[in-house]
Amino acid sequence: MNKKLRRTISAVLASAVMLTSMTGTQVFASAEGTSVTATATAEKTYTIKSKSVNTYFFDYSDQKMKTKLYFMNGVNDVPYIEINDMAGYLIDLTRSRGFGTYDLKVEEDGDTVTLTRENNYMATINFADDSIFFWDFDGFYTAESKTLIDLIVPFWDTYDEITGLKTVKSTERYGTPVTMNAADYGIDFVRKGDKYYIPLQTFSDIFLAPAGAGVILYNGRSLIFCRGKQQEFYADGKLTKLGQVYYGKNGKYATNKISKELAEFSAAEFCFAMDNLYGLREKHSIDNFGTLLLQRESGFKLFSTKSKTIDKELHSIVTDVLDDNHSAYVLSSYASGIDYTSKLAEKYGGGRADELYMERIKELMRKRAEYYPEGVPYYEEVGDTAYITFDLFSIDMEECAKLDYNDPSTIAGTFGAISYAVNKINRKDSPIKNVVLDLSCNAGGATDAAVFTIASFLGKAGISIENSKSGALVTNYYKADTNFDGKYDSDDTLAGKGLNLYCLTSTVSFSCGNLVPCAFKEDPHVSIIGQKSAGGACVVGTVSTATGAVINISSNFRLSYTKNGSFYDVDQGAEPDYSLSKLEHFYDREWLTNYIDSLA
Repeated sequence: MNKKLRRTISAVLASAVMLTSMTGTQVFASAEGTSVTATATAEKTYTIKSKSVNTYFFDYSDQKMKTKLYFMNGVNDVPYIEINDMAGYLIDLTRSRGFGTYDLKVEEDGDTVTLTRENNYMATINFADDSIFFWDFDGFYTAESKTLIDLIVPFWDTYDEITGLKTVKSTERYGTPVTMNAADYGIDFVRKGDKYYIPLQTFSDIFLAPAGAGVILYNGRSLIFCRGKQQEFYADGKLTKLGQVYYGKNGKYATNKISKELAEFSAAEFCFAMDNLYGLREKHSIDNFGTLLLQRESGFKLFSTKSKTIDKELHSIVTDVLDDNHSAYVLSSYASGIDYTSKLAEKYGGGRADELYMERIKELMRKRAEYYPEGVPYYEEVGDTAYITFDLFSIDMEECAKLDYNDPSTIAGTFGAISYAVNKINRKDSPIKNVVLDLSCNAGGATDAAVFTIASFLGKAGISIENSKSGALVTNYYKADTNFDGKYDSDDTLAGKGLNLYCLTSTVSFSCGNLVPCAFKEDPHVSIIGQKSAGGACVVGTVSTATGAVINISSNFRLSYTKNGSFYDVDQGAEPDYSLSKLEHFYDREWLTNYIDSLA
């Protein structure tokens, strides 16, 4: 069935679906330690008050914008947003990510509001049973110009001539419809007359975060749309202007006080978001996050009226329970103060996985510094072997404009390093027989750069993604234009040149530093040398809490490889074809070159 026909049928079927709430319940732990059970109930009668607040979009501006927020039944710190305002922001913020002609049509029909994309994918919000229904969860969030799931940022298509990366083929297996039942968490969606309201935090968690359009922070005074990165609020040892808006000048909003109503709502919304967005729930044996709170002696602290108690428990959940090296506690609540982020890190550190990882990478870097005290070069030739090295996959296209193939000092980042290396290795009368991509200290980074690297070695990069929420399975194939001439030809790749290709990995080759060797592992033309890579399958997502903290999580998008039609995520890492046990053999390149020559 072609995609256009499928979308049309999806729209017709979705409009006919009758949404009903689940009969199950969601159990939480209260601040007093007793159980609280939230069930779907009949719609309440609401008294609604509103106020307009200053609004900031990813940066500080003296030119104030206003957003009208709404508050139910005298609860003055759990804000709601009207559905048309939400749709307007979703359109603007998603377009800013390069989604092209992204648009939404808002259709109100009794107790339901349907948001329909220009591609006919839709989300239906039911205000009677407090649920959100997606006929196709992935289709609702996909960019106009992209496949069903594509982790490459949308602007590549706009700037193909300079980016040198394009999608050439995809295979798509659509997921199943998704219903998210907020009522099971005691979260109310409110209809009053012809007006419809959902919690501001639900807007952030379910509509903004999965689209990669940022997160929302609200401190009772101002509304901030942001990326959820610490440097947006604190840089060069002081609060930024945006940080002063959020934390107050000199951190004066750090009262350590949270109302009971806000704490309870924030805990419920946190569980709602994590149950729907955390991609490793099954692997971590987490049935749901409400049950997880009951299973932890300290779980009730998420319901505290002290913000530092909440933030400490949130930090513990992320570092001690999730502990997956992608999930991280990023930013403390406005009521805890910006410095509480670092205080938690200093006192409690990271999780066991994080601490082991840091020990290993420090050990490797110490050993590398013995051989390269001035730093390892991006590109180096030792005898008949070329070495390409970078510790982070980065998007650095502006710097590539300055790249001089006769001057290695002009290399700046992944795209430049790969372009320079391919040009040198493929030069006329090149002595190079072996090529080693050294990812031994690579901690990950931008998927785009990883795809560019794979394509430069193999001629075509096949990247598979599974959505653990919807069950969708997609494989996208890409080509790289490594010399940025606007053509995708044999000059852009090391494949088919008779070279012996290797990838050097260690126990710290993580995330994209793990994805690349896993992709190579399934290709007969590249051998893995070193130690088993460190895993890290999920794309990093960012969510905020209603109390104003920010965490990174392993999202429901799992990077995978495909073998015999089956998807296998890359979390277990890639086993080496040739093992190295001594760390000095990673960086004594005279020894390593001789060893590789002996393998040929």
